[in-house]
Amino acid sequence: MIQELQKLGINVRFGQRGNVKTTCPKCSQDRKKKNDPCLSVDVEEGVWNCHNCGFRGAVTRRVEKEYVVPQVEHKNLSEQVINWFADRGISNQTLLRYQVTEGIDYMPQAEKEVRTIHFNYYYNEKIFNIKHRDRDKNFKLVSGALLGPYGIDVACDNSDTEIIICEGEIDALSFYEAGIKTAVSVPNGASKGSQKLEWLDEFVHVFEGKKIYIATDTDEPGLALRNELARRLGKENCMIIDFPCKDANEVLTTYGTDKLVECYNSATPFPVEGIDDAYSVREEILRLYEEGYPKGADVGSGMIWHPGQVSLITGIPGHGKSSFLRNVMSLLALDYGQRFFIYSAEEANTAHALSEMFQIVTGKSFFKTPYADRLPKEEVEALTPFMNEHFKYYRLSDNDLTIEGILGKAKEMVKRYGINGLVIDNMSTVEKSLSNQSDTRHHQIKLIMNDVSRFARNYGVHVYMVAHPKKISKLKNTYEVPNGYDVGDSSHWFNLVDNGLTVYRNFETKQTEVHRWKVRFKYSGEVGTSYFTYNINNSRFEPAEKINDGSDDTKFVGQPYGKEDIQKFKSLTDLV
Repeated sequence: MIQELQKLGINVRFGQRGNVKTTCPKCSQDRKKKNDPCLSVDVEEGVWNCHNCGFRGAVTRRVEKEYVVPQVEHKNLSEQVINWFADRGISNQTLLRYQVTEGIDYMPQAEKEVRTIHFNYYYNEKIFNIKHRDRDKNFKLVSGALLGPYGIDVACDNSDTEIIICEGEIDALSFYEAGIKTAVSVPNGASKGSQKLEWLDEFVHVFEGKKIYIATDTDEPGLALRNELARRLGKENCMIIDFPCKDANEVLTTYGTDKLVECYNSATPFPVEGIDDAYSVREEILRLYEEGYPKGADVGSGMIWHPGQVSLITGIPGHGKSSFLRNVMSLLALDYGQRFFIYSAEEANTAHALSEMFQIVTGKSFFKTPYADRLPKEEVEALTPFMNEHFKYYRLSDNDLTIEGILGKAKEMVKRYGINGLVIDNMSTVEKSLSNQSDTRHHQIKLIMNDVSRFARNYGVHVYMVAHPKKISKLKNTYEVPNGYDVGDSSHWFNLVDNGLTVYRNFETKQTEVHRWKVRFKYSGEVGTSYFTYNINNSRFEPAEKINDGSDDTKFVGQPYGKEDIQKFKSLTDLV
């Protein structure tokens, strides 16, 4: 870490630890007091901040993964393979440019060794993976090798300003054959359901600053891949190439190179905001007709969580709203592979926040206690890669704490990590920058909520906002259950969210009640109440049958959890 800081011109010495003060490489040389130690540096964390000029940042620490490096044999292609490609409109010159080879390989699907075509994946002139294809359309990549786009070296050699993303290697070759030499292919095609683009984490820098043409198939998996690529890379950067048939290679073989060039030249911008009509959403209409309402993620929490929505979670301080949200996040990460970006002003630091996540996931106490089993150190180390992949935290000490700063970083996290959820805990610490000084807090909250809603819908991210109620009404010996109208300064907390929940601790029944006071879309659930027991030793909420405390429960109408719901909240320890 010392060496990395020194490379940035920061004057620290080997052997120094903790927080140190030193001169600033940006402003000290121009100051009268050139030796004034205005730069604070956390040497071990690699974080710095200048109290004079505002120069701040952090060393990016990256755990390098070790990948298998495949071996490639450069042999002349057989006439049989050359003719096979020729039937698909691909010339031998194109095969030579992409260094396509062949060999005899064991294919798991065929359960024997067969002759295969080798699509060799190169980056910076080094092989990093090979896709094998046999005559029966069976595929395999090299196990343990790096995943990345096919043809990236060819595309980058031919353009610094644009790139085309296809669904298959032959489609990329087809564009090259038509004289468009900037096409790459995703490594693992498209599939129904969730589009996991883990390979993009390592190669997102290749696409930055470029106009991106998306040329996937026009079937359901291809359209799903198109939408997720646009979400990750920024819809405003993306163009759509439409085909009169299935894919680029079919255009090439059926209509010829001129038609494929015409498809490329007729690319249209990916719709972000503006006016929709029946034609612009025709694919969504047909999908809705065939499949019904979107399924969403059901983790037994009383809600169905969908991308692109905004949820507000409120509750009396100390009643467990943040802990309940962490339970939801843990299950969404485990059951659906979702990734989260978390802004939390409620935690002492990231390590404290993650300690509770470890407890929820394992069902064991992170700290020593006479009342529960403690999580072994070996399990902490084993689970750390999972935590690292699914939960990223916004460092409060050196980031912009306005809503613009938080959403700006969240957009970057969509691109780099494909986050599915943004957590803002809590909203009272968030401001709108450059707001009119005459704006009331009511109007400022409206502006913040509009920014959040736009981000959620444009990037397909579910935003979870936590907010304290400003008004808490007392009833006899207990408190009334607050809702969105009780959150401070504005009715917008109720009106402008898609879902509203209150986490309420009932001291009479010793249960935690989750009241759903707003559900905008019926496919996300319904207004009602769910009941949980809370385990203080491992921070878990587990569904429970309602215990009747004799109170008049008329404000919220809902059904308690049944046996099937309780089973949904499965043992996370087993999943790990």
